[in-house]
Amino acid sequence: MKTHPDNKELLKIINEIEDQFDLSKLNVRNINIWPLVRISICFGLIANRYNVGTFVNEKKGKTILSFISDIISLKKFLSKKPKINTLHTTHNLYLFNINNKIYDRVHFGNEFTEIQNNSKIKRINFSDFSINYIDNNKSITNLYSIFLFYKIISVPYSLFIFFGNFITFINLFYFYRFLKKKHISAINILFKIPFKVSYIFLISGFMKYFFKKCEIKLLRHANYYSLDSMAMTLAARRCNIEIENIQHGSQSKDHPAFGRWNAAQKDGYDLLPSMFSCWDKESVTILKQSFGSSAKQSVRLSKYSWVDAWKNNEIQYNFDEIKSFSRGKFNILLTLQPSIEGIQDFVLDTIKETSEDVCWWIRLHPRQLTKQTITYIKNSLPQTTSKISVDLASESPLPAILSVTDLHITAFSSSVYEASLFNVPSLITHKMGIDYYGQNLKNLNASYCNNCDLILENIKNGVKSKF
Repeated sequence: MKTHPDNKELLKIINEIEDQFDLSKLNVRNINIWPLVRISICFGLIANRYNVGTFVNEKKGKTILSFISDIISLKKFLSKKPKINTLHTTHNLYLFNINNKIYDRVHFGNEFTEIQNNSKIKRINFSDFSINYIDNNKSITNLYSIFLFYKIISVPYSLFIFFGNFITFINLFYFYRFLKKKHISAINILFKIPFKVSYIFLISGFMKYFFKKCEIKLLRHANYYSLDSMAMTLAARRCNIEIENIQHGSQSKDHPAFGRWNAAQKDGYDLLPSMFSCWDKESVTILKQSFGSSAKQSVRLSKYSWVDAWKNNEIQYNFDEIKSFSRGKFNILLTLQPSIEGIQDFVLDTIKETSEDVCWWIRLHPRQLTKQTITYIKNSLPQTTSKISVDLASESPLPAILSVTDLHITAFSSSVYEASLFNVPSLITHKMGIDYYGQNLKNLNASYCNNCDLILENIKNGVKSKF
């Protein structure tokens, strides 16, 4: 077994844990923490494949004065007895500024509908913990200092959590021993679990108070499995608030947060959303296989309203620069991912061999948009007669680029879903794409190409067909 297993191998190991251990014993104050443990192990090991130094770092410092200012601002906000019917958790990764209006690609459909109905709906942006209006994204108040305070307090508080639930946490040692036999080192990951539990309990306590003060009735996540999201989910549970997770990307059977939950409790998990809303039937099937027997989790088919809005020309966007750059070319969108460093060698060879009829749109993942990574990608590109765009491709909304795209190439990005909705064929260039999409490749208008010759053949056929 490899030290850094791929997702398929990793979930096989996780399923062995779920089958061999009694996970009902993982209770802290009547909350089963297996979802947190599972997510932590999986994404902790997946992170070992990443060059995290190339990720966007949005951390910011706080002075005592700014801390006091945040507390005063929050107190003033709550003193007005604000009413928020629905709260959306989001992140800068999902937000786009178009004509000075901030759009959330994940929550777009619900936000558009509920604004039209004059519903009281707000965003909390986990990039800076600001709470914002939907229509103009103006900040109402900021919870960063609160979250930072509890993060600091969670360190000593974790000692009370650990020793008060020692029998529960001893199971982490058994997991460590099991993983070690698989030649996987997870000691650093498992060591952090009591701290994470402590943080979740502290934040959930504050957010329970916040939810009640604001009379929140619905919590929607763009990503349920971050630590902050889980804390808010627990708070919502304690307030009997509905919690919905909106699909933001791939929900394949090999995605640790969604696929292959072998041991979902019949009475469900308090750290998971009560509803999973999915873009497509395949995702619904996968989620039902994972949580179909759970009393606290359900799954429904929704739609990807963000893409629909672009296809129906409901988003007022200036396409002039994109259309100018793409005009008269066979346009290829190459979407990159942080889990693969740079561009695959045979894809670079393909770029080198393409003709002047081709324009490459090389789009970095939002987490890769650092000077270091952008420079690295640009320096790695070969000499070619084809046109190449990196900046415009990475900074523009994905649907805007897909509107001029003739062929989409990716290792295994969930952009394959968006491409299929724009009737753009995709070429998958990494075996993990097969694991992720498998039998669904045909429905996604995608095929697997693992060498330069196969990709070039697809490009030549596309150029011939277009011109």
